[in-house]
Amino acid sequence: MTKIAKSPFQFGTLATKDNFIDRVEDRALLKQLLSSHINTMLVSPRRWGKSSLVKMAMDELQAEDNSVRVCYIDGFSIGSEDEFYRVFASQVIACTSNKVERWISDVPRESDKNTILQLPELLGKEKGLHIIVCIDEFQQLAHLPQYKDMEGKMRSAWQQQEHVSYCFYGSKRTMMLEIFNNSNSPFYRFGQVIFMDKIAKEDWIPFITSSFEKTGKKCSAEFASRVCDIVECHSWYLQQLCYFIWSYTAYEVDEESFNRGLKQTLNINTPMFQNDTENLSQSQIEMLKAISNGETKLSSEDVKRRYSLGNPNTITKNKLALVRRDILDNDKGILTFVDPLYRIWLRGGN
Repeated sequence: MTKIAKSPFQFGTLATKDNFIDRVEDRALLKQLLSSHINTMLVSPRRWGKSSLVKMAMDELQAEDNSVRVCYIDGFSIGSEDEFYRVFASQVIACTSNKVERWISDVPRESDKNTILQLPELLGKEKGLHIIVCIDEFQQLAHLPQYKDMEGKMRSAWQQQEHVSYCFYGSKRTMMLEIFNNSNSPFYRFGQVIFMDKIAKEDWIPFITSSFEKTGKKCSAEFASRVCDIVECHSWYLQQLCYFIWSYTAYEVDEESFNRGLKQTLNINTPMFQNDTENLSQSQIEMLKAISNGETKLSSEDVKRRYSLGNPNTITKNKLALVRRDILDNDKGILTFVDPLYRIWLRGGN
């Protein structure tokens, strides 16, 4: 029976080993800050590789310092205040290598949530450990009805802990900034905010070409460059597009395998894009179409008429709404798509 070749490209899981590209400076900075007990907030759009970066950096830090213990909490999966405290306690306990059953009985119940928040400090002090608590998609906790009360309790308990560092990372830029950069927020100046950049094109191209070569196939630097340009060096989409191009390539990437790979990548993401679009008003959809077609003067009479953008007040409100929803990014008045493939999808795949 012929063994099916395994694709060298990976998406949908944490990037590890050969699939983890560059981020040398980012890893070094994360390790330096957290090992120095400086709480860190990492912000970037969805699927840029935040979780992979944190995991890789923390694995390296634990290998370098045997007193470090790391626990991971997925904020996206937390559905209630009680669940947060339960998950927080169990994950902190688990990372110290103690038996959960023995320690859970010693953790005060819901009536003393502050003690649960102090648990990493208590365990760190008792065991001589430096515990790093990593909470992915931290901004999702703000959707909990009890968050405002939780926020004050968390900051009060965590701000003076000496054996614990906190790493919060999230993909909703506006919400993360509201939590950590708003002077009225309890978490204001809780630590260092880092805005994560994309991996550079010059790092992606050799990764793409060499990955094809490892499996007996060839991808020219020109096609690799086109992949980078189409997805704007977006980590998830780059790996996904390369995966499908690779699967349609027998020996060497050509126009046919390239275009089939792009079409498949758009098709597989279509349900997500449709869902995102269904939650928008018609004038917001028209604004996105205008921007995807390269229109920059949205208030001009011609553009307003051709795309039915509405009056100036509607245009202003829609800009703000689409930025708040992290669909658009506003960089000094220039509106761009946060998701590069969504822009291509809105244009009909070209």
